[in-house]
Amino acid sequence: MTAQALDSPAFDIESVVKRSEGARFTFEYNCHLRRLFPWPNIADTKKPTTELGLIWVVVDERMEIQGHAHDEEESFVIVSGKAVLGLKGQETELRPGDVAYIPRSWFHTMKNPGDEKLVYIDLYWGLGQQQ
Repeated sequence: MTAQALDSPAFDIESVVKRSEGARFTFEYNCHLRRLFPWPNIADTKKPTTELGLIWVVVDERMEIQGHAHDEEESFVIVSGKAVLGLKGQETELRPGDVAYIPRSWFHTMKNPGDEKLVYIDLYWGLGQQQ
């Protein structure tokens, strides 16, 4: 969506709201992901020099996300439940309101040790395509 479209008299506020009802999740890394950004035709967060992504993540009870590393930097914001974050051979427990930062290319894991779902926001950013 362009700034001009947002400024037009025909602007509909619902066009910039993602409702939770009917939200679609994919199953990746042993957890349920609702990718929030990029948002096609609304918020293009892929730029020539940067990329921004935002994912709503739900990890089922007693599940572990597959360990991985990637070229993007990442931050987790715990919404509910508890998690065990593994990073560079260390582990720490995360609770609601905690924020963790994962530097680019660092191998990391996330476990849900509890009897309730773990919910967190995953914000990631990278360099995108270089010109």
